[in-house]
Amino acid sequence: MLKKLITACLFVSVCILVSCSGSTKKTNEENESCIKPIKDPNNPKPMALMMRSMANYCDSMRLEINNGKVVDSIKYPLMPFWTAEPTDSSVLETLFFNNAKQFAAAYRQLMGNTGDQKENYTTVINACIHCHNSYCSGPLKRIRKLTLDYKSE
Repeated sequence: MLKKLITACLFVSVCILVSCSGSTKKTNEENESCIKPIKDPNNPKPMALMMRSMANYCDSMRLEINNGKVVDSIKYPLMPFWTAEPTDSSVLETLFFNNAKQFAAAYRQLMGNTGDQKENYTTVINACIHCHNSYCSGPLKRIRKLTLDYKSE
């Protein structure tokens, strides 16, 4: 009888030990997944990341301009995306760099002329659309949402 009691106690102890170590491991894995950022499965290149940041800037500028505020290059600096590594290096041709120059000129005009910011902002977004009609058309839907007259659904 004592032998059965000891065996039962050992069995229960082992079960508790196994179940606790399993839940601790699961908790640690859950904690690690919360700490580590989720990686983009497409492994975006620096140019793509910079353009995503620029889209966020433009969305913020759109809201400010629509609310009658003036945007400036201190809060929204020009990002030289044309110097960053692209997802597809075949885009690095003369037309791409000419489009980038047009974008930069439009951006500088927007930041330098506070009197016509609505018109100049529209020119910036049109420069983005013009380039993306030739290169990487995927974000065109997002870019079109950056126009001043876009209404969220």
